[in-house]
Amino acid sequence: MTSFSKAGLIVKSDDESVANTLTDVVNCLEGHGIEVLLENSTGGLIPARSTVSIESIADCCDLAVVIGGDGTLLSAARALVDHRIPLVGVNRGRLGFLVDVSPEGDLDQLSQIVKGQHIQEQRSLLQTRVLRDGTCIASSYAFNDTVIRVRDRLQIMDFDMIIDDVLVTHQRADGLIVATPSGSTAYSLSNGGPIVGPTIDALIVQPICPHTLTSRPLMVDANSTIRVHLWDDDVAKAQVVCDGQVYMDAMLGDMIEIRRNTTRINLLHPETYDYHRILREKLNWG
Repeated sequence: MTSFSKAGLIVKSDDESVANTLTDVVNCLEGHGIEVLLENSTGGLIPARSTVSIESIADCCDLAVVIGGDGTLLSAARALVDHRIPLVGVNRGRLGFLVDVSPEGDLDQLSQIVKGQHIQEQRSLLQTRVLRDGTCIASSYAFNDTVIRVRDRLQIMDFDMIIDDVLVTHQRADGLIVATPSGSTAYSLSNGGPIVGPTIDALIVQPICPHTLTSRPLMVDANSTIRVHLWDDDVAKAQVVCDGQVYMDAMLGDMIEIRRNTTRINLLHPETYDYHRILREKLNWG
């Protein structure tokens, strides 16, 4: 007995090597009586199969299966978070912190998941807005992190960081990272930030290469609102980057507002999933 009736498949669109895995996943799902819709990015990977937009998947599917790496899942999560559709990741990438279903064998792990034998985990996303004179000119979700930096060149920038209407610091740095617990093992980790378990209700705020010895990463309450006011006359243009995939321009005087999104994404894992084991394996801790 399956827990789902209709699944949408989303793949890493620039990787033809996923074609065999895609076919195997389709056969696995249809073998359990689940109707399968292919998202447009699948292109011609399976001949004679029509494709639909990700909006159609959001409207009519009760499960989304992502085939690729963590980056593919980040994109899918941003598109689907407000529709509350659970995501399953089949790993065809390199690291695979988030996509943890093995494509090997008969996809036994995927079969168990669609039969209801899985671990469900809620992950927070960020909602980021660029405000100019009080008006939102651009916005995006972020699963891992929002990064504020100078656009087009390496240059230090000056900004105020305000948390819950309290000025925390006037900062001189190469930029700022605001990360979710999921993003604590991404850019934030490379910048010296802490690893934060996905169930911890917190956000990570850390400058990038700050021009001071006393500036350190902060963990703040997940319900905090973080505002960054750009005020460096020498920085004509800044860039706000969500998950390394969505780029929004900002300029002197703009306010970037970052807070946790009101809805979360549900990730489905095999029953053998354990976050600390994933850390040990992926980070080669022995």
